[in-house]
Amino acid sequence: MEMLRPGSIAHADWGVSGAKRAVAAAEFEGDRYLAHAPQVVASEGPLVERMGVGSTARGALLGFDFPIGLPQAFGSRVDCSVFSDWFRGLDPASEFFQVAKTVEDASVARPFFPVNIPTKSPGIKERWRSALGLTKEELFRACEFGHGDRRTASEMFWTLGPAAVGKATLNGWSTAIRPALSETHRSYAIWQFDGTLADLLAANDAVIVETYPAEAYGLLGLRMGSPGTSKTSQASRRAEAPRLLQWCAEHHVEPDQQLQQEIEDGFGPSKGGEDPFDAVAGLFGMMATLSLGGEPPLPADDAVRDIEGWMFGRRPDQEGRKGAK
Repeated sequence: MEMLRPGSIAHADWGVSGAKRAVAAAEFEGDRYLAHAPQVVASEGPLVERMGVGSTARGALLGFDFPIGLPQAFGSRVDCSVFSDWFRGLDPASEFFQVAKTVEDASVARPFFPVNIPTKSPGIKERWRSALGLTKEELFRACEFGHGDRRTASEMFWTLGPAAVGKATLNGWSTAIRPALSETHRSYAIWQFDGTLADLLAANDAVIVETYPAEAYGLLGLRMGSPGTSKTSQASRRAEAPRLLQWCAEHHVEPDQQLQQEIEDGFGPSKGGEDPFDAVAGLFGMMATLSLGGEPPLPADDAVRDIEGWMFGRRPDQEGRKGAK
């Protein structure tokens, strides 16, 4: 199957703090992709420009490492039949985008919780789930359950704690996806809700996909994430340089001089080097998925295709299992 080749590809490690939003981009030139060193995502402007790519005849592919979709059970509660249609219909001033201050304020209309919990509150998560009318398992999408040695994620609407996915979800939807879909001079589509990747790239300025850098590690043959490694460690990041550069050489990807230097250096001594590292790993992971040819794989599940969404490049046999840890 022929490989789809978007004119530009960009991947963002989308931190809640603007300073921690790193984006790595590449454009197709001749017979290869020219990849550039990560930059901080611009705070204003059209999304394609914030992501470091312009309009191209082939369309741009934009990857983001936050959830794009809804758990099936939650979708049923809010009458969501297709996520992208439901999301486009949300009022920007809707309380949906406001984090509930108390568990009594939480509901399917206002699911993000909490702002803070100043005192010990045993059972608070269970009370929050009850307020939404959902069980713990029903607050996860199929792609979020663990598989192999991958642990199950945090609930996508929970906003407290360093591993809280809700903060990233709310921020990404509010500062990236919603503004993009409101742009009047550019067209954006969300794979796979709006159609197949080939059709969407042909008909839109840019196509948005959900990514998960940890999935990219496996696609690229990296050791990151295995025992003894840490993406906050420069030594661990530097140790991946030979594998990253070899992957580039084998897949017609040419890092520019600055990117090659940053890869070889492990993206600097700071723990914050994990952000540009994941931006680049995610970018290369998107390219690795495209290199398989044809439409990226999806489970044969209407709920995944229409409501829950899927991580770009994750295999259908990694759908996960309910109750996985």
